[in-house]
Amino acid sequence: MISRRGRPPAYDREAALIAIAETFRLRGYAAASLDEIAREAGMNRPSLFAAFGNKKAMYLAALEDYRRRMKEAVSPALESEGALADALTRFFDAVIGFYREGAAPGCLVFCTATAEAPADEEIAAILADTISGIEAQLTARIAREAPEGETAGLAHLMVSLLIGIAVQARAGADEAALKRFARAGVGAALRQSV
Repeated sequence: MISRRGRPPAYDREAALIAIAETFRLRGYAAASLDEIAREAGMNRPSLFAAFGNKKAMYLAALEDYRRRMKEAVSPALESEGALADALTRFFDAVIGFYREGAAPGCLVFCTATAEAPADEEIAAILADTISGIEAQLTARIAREAPEGETAGLAHLMVSLLIGIAVQARAGADEAALKRFARAGVGAALRQSV
């Protein structure tokens, strides 16, 4: 058995990742300074680097943790029984609640990774994986009720609506406006598919 030397880490990794994600969500990847990230995470810079690596590694870890937390927050709505319109409305309500948490509204992935993806293959892959993962979840739920041949198109349209809501939230739209936007989008998409 090998024993670890030194003190055990004196930080809460989950809380630090949330703080790092919030800093990147507020400032964007390029504008977030290491001093600001360390301050918000409640860690000094050497401890921050020891725990998470360089700035890009911090960003990638924050993206992955944010994606996990978002999936946990919104997936139950798609897994619920009932009419498709109700499930999609619950899904978007959960998304809107998640986008409005914290100091910076919007989505960490859609509001920051899109700016970094053209210059960074790793970030581009995470962005593409996020979109395809959400689309797969939506496709599986929509397939239970949508007319054959409409599933992929509806799922793609719902992902586009989701990204639009992220941008609207980032631009300062309030919860009521975001919910109206989501309901209008779901209603229009489902009417088209009938």
